[in-house]
Amino acid sequence: MRSAFYKQACRPLGAFAIAVTLCTFAALTSVPEAFADETGASEITLPKMDADAGKSLFADRGCVVCHSINNVGGDTGPSLDASNLNQSRDPFEFFARMWRGAEPMLHLQQADLGYQIDFSGQDLADIFAFVQDGTMQEGFTEADLPDHIREIIDNGPSIPQE
Repeated sequence: MRSAFYKQACRPLGAFAIAVTLCTFAALTSVPEAFADETGASEITLPKMDADAGKSLFADRGCVVCHSINNVGGDTGPSLDASNLNQSRDPFEFFARMWRGAEPMLHLQQADLGYQIDFSGQDLADIFAFVQDGTMQEGFTEADLPDHIREIIDNGPSIPQE
């Protein structure tokens, strides 16, 4: 059973992987040596999550070619609507699912975009914030899509190699 501290500290962070990691460390009586300075204090820094930036990244980087939000986007991958009951709110599971889908996603990125999408940790934090924010998703429309991404969606994404 999780402590009240854990629920209060982690819930507002939208269940982001690094935030959960920090909450876990905060609940421990000692910080593992790899994550501590000489005084034992944690050196872990967390990116500030920005759902609005995530909304832009989701459209601009091409996630929307295969994944839909608010009925905008493709259906090759699972819908990432915040209301989707199949979407994990557990950040570790969310990123593990991305990892398990890496091979077909990389193929589709190369086929449809001509390059592999490169994300920073901050990019992933922002996209995860957007994926978890139902209110922000309600304002996501086709008008948010760059022309080249809209064209890929209109022509239909490629089929991943088997």
